[in-house]
Amino acid sequence: MFRYRVTFRKEGPVRWIGHLDVVRAFERALRRAALPLCYSEGFNPRPRMVFALPLPVGVLGCRELMDLYLRTPVSPEAVKARLSDAFPEGLYAGMVRRIPRNAPALMAVVNRSTYRIEGVIDCGISPEAVAAAVQAVLDAGEIKITRYGKGKVKEHDIRPGIFSFEAKCTSGRVSGVMTVKAGQQGNVRPEEVIGAFIRFGGFCTDPLDFMYYRTGLFTVTADRMISLG
Repeated sequence: MFRYRVTFRKEGPVRWIGHLDVVRAFERALRRAALPLCYSEGFNPRPRMVFALPLPVGVLGCRELMDLYLRTPVSPEAVKARLSDAFPEGLYAGMVRRIPRNAPALMAVVNRSTYRIEGVIDCGISPEAVAAAVQAVLDAGEIKITRYGKGKVKEHDIRPGIFSFEAKCTSGRVSGVMTVKAGQQGNVRPEEVIGAFIRFGGFCTDPLDFMYYRTGLFTVTADRMISLG
């Protein structure tokens, strides 16, 4: 069995489909690509692939990651070419490289995400007001948000999971970058950070009016942030 790490982009209207539909799109593309796939066992065998981290609906993925398992070796260039021909519009194959079969599982090691944000605030925003709101987010001792899921309402403090946040304003257009906690524990969503930014700044807009781009997935080892792609 041979393991490959595939980098891909998720762009355009495809950003509005959920993770399970992305998985199905990959399964169909992999079959069309006629790669020597490894399959899971059981009554409904599926191609063996593991995604690093589901991308939230509405967020564009600039450097998403997936591990793919093949029965026989194929050159990374050929894997990329076949996937590029088979992907539907909105999914694009990037770098493909072969990795050791026993490398740590992607989902187990990813713990940082980077995002780029863009939005327009019409109500007389200024560079000074944006800078003050960013500083208020970074200076906050805690930032409580509410999440809904499976019939339950839970309150979370996302401040410990915000590692960096920068934003600037040019002619009413706000752009910025952030690094936040990712993974199964303590993860932070970019729209939650922008929600706090809007609230602290007193701005008249909604986090859903912003565009979000996930630009990288990382792991932290000995205080170093290392790209997994």
